[in-house]
Amino acid sequence: MTSPPALLPSRSPIAAIVLGWLIPGGGHAYGGQWGKAILFFSLICALMAAGMVIGGGTVILHYRLWFGAQLCAGGPTMALLPISQYFAASAPIDWANRFNEMGTLYTAVAGLLNLLVVMDAYLMLAHPQRSKENA
Repeated sequence: MTSPPALLPSRSPIAAIVLGWLIPGGGHAYGGQWGKAILFFSLICALMAAGMVIGGGTVILHYRLWFGAQLCAGGPTMALLPISQYFAASAPIDWANRFNEMGTLYTAVAGLLNLLVVMDAYLMLAHPQRSKENA
């Protein structure tokens, strides 16, 4: 007599939100979609790094308006915040510099993109039947 296959433990959509915010693509990795997780991690971290390089390292500052969008990237923003503050304290920032604005925009887009990725990971686990219908 064969026993029925063991069911995988259900995954928490809230855990996917937290993991996806801490590490871009973490929610998808938690849900078992490693391809998407690696793709999202690579794209979001590359956008954050490109923004920091283009902006001269002073684009993630907690007192700027765009910080809210940048904060949606979670872990990478928290890791780059002290670096950005260090560069901002070492020299005055030229706020009219177009490269600073482009770098800020890159990092803000990375944060908003991560917000969409986190929502996708949540929906993948909260409504698994929708994922199977779309496949």
